[in-house]
Formats: sequence, structure tokens, C-alpha cells
Amino acid sequence: MARKRFRLLIYERMWKRWALPCILIIPASLALWWGMPRLVNSEWYRTIALVPAIIALVILMFAYLSRRRAWVECRPDHLRIQTPLYPLAVSYLRLKEVLPTTFDAVFDPTKEKSARRRWLRPYWSKTVLVARLSKYPVDKNWLRLWCSPYLLHPHEPGFVFLVEDWMGLSRQIDDARVAWESRRARKRQGTTQTRRFR
Repeated sequence: MARKRFRLLIYERMWKRWALPCILIIPASLALWWGMPRLVNSEWYRTIALVPAIIALVILMFAYLSRRRAWVECRPDHLRIQTPLYPLAVSYLRLKEVLPTTFDAVFDPTKEKSARRRWLRPYWSKTVLVARLSKYPVDKNWLRLWCSPYLLHPHEPGFVFLVEDWMGLSRQIDDARVAWESRRARKRQGTTQTRRFR
């Protein structure tokens, strides 16, 4: 089975949200730093004028990295979820079911702040895959530190995959799980037969 990485669109949206403001903050902060000696004769204030540029540059780099490094992929023995800074392996044993639904059926738009509602407008009616789990591989509070809140299911253990080709991802997860279960059954059968012949 040819493996394909499915990009997580929620992180691409982060780039679209933050890129322009950060690009504008950087030259504005540099202009303030450049003009600071004429206004205030203090090296301390001049240095502080660079802080917004540095923060904006870090956010810009993180947002760019996010859109490139956030994906989900079916591996032979687990589902690999790569967030910008944290890789996560989810065993197929934990996977209860994978169901398609709409983004707004999982995350109620009426409960979101108006800025987030506008920011997520292109996605509310999109189909997502909900991967329901028996339990998370690590503590949910730890996952909240590293994952977008729109990657974690709000009401039960599970992930919400907002990808371009949800049908392709669904097929790959089903195929990977069947192949994994088949290998697992063969191993168990081999172990049972070995014990019989001892």
C-alpha cells in the first residue's frame, strides 16, 4: 500500500491568519527602532523597539513551519499524526472507528467567539474524519499543549482530521487497519501452533 501524507488544513489556516499581520509588524518595528535615537536618547528603549519584530518573526516562522509539517499518515502498525512540533503515534488497537461528519457538527460555531467563527468560515461545512479512540496515547492536557484545539475531539477521546481528501484518508486507514489486524491474527495463530507442538 502506497503511503500518502494528508496535510492538516487547520494548520494551513493558521498561516493565512498570521502571515500578513506579522509581515506588517516586522518593518514597522524596524522603522521604530531606526527612528528611536531621534525621539529618545536611550539604548534600552531602542532595544525594546525590536521586541515586536522578533516576536512577529518567530510567529511567522512557526506558522510557515506549521503548514508544511502538519499531516496525518497511515503507517503499518500505527496512525502517525505530525503536528508542527510534536509527533504522535496512535496504535490501531486504540482506534474504535473512523466516521465522516461535518466540521460544524463537531465544533459548534455558535459557541465560538466571533473572530474565530470568521476565521474558520471556509471550514464549517467541510467534511472531516473523526477517529474515535478507546483512550489517548498520552494525557489529553499534554496534547492540548502541542495540538490545535480543532484537532482534538471536544467531547470524547478522538481526533478530528480536516484534510483535503477525506475519502482517500478514510480508505487508507481502513486498509491499514485490515492489514494490521490480519498480521496480528497470523502472529497469534503462529504462536498458538508453536505452543501446541512443544
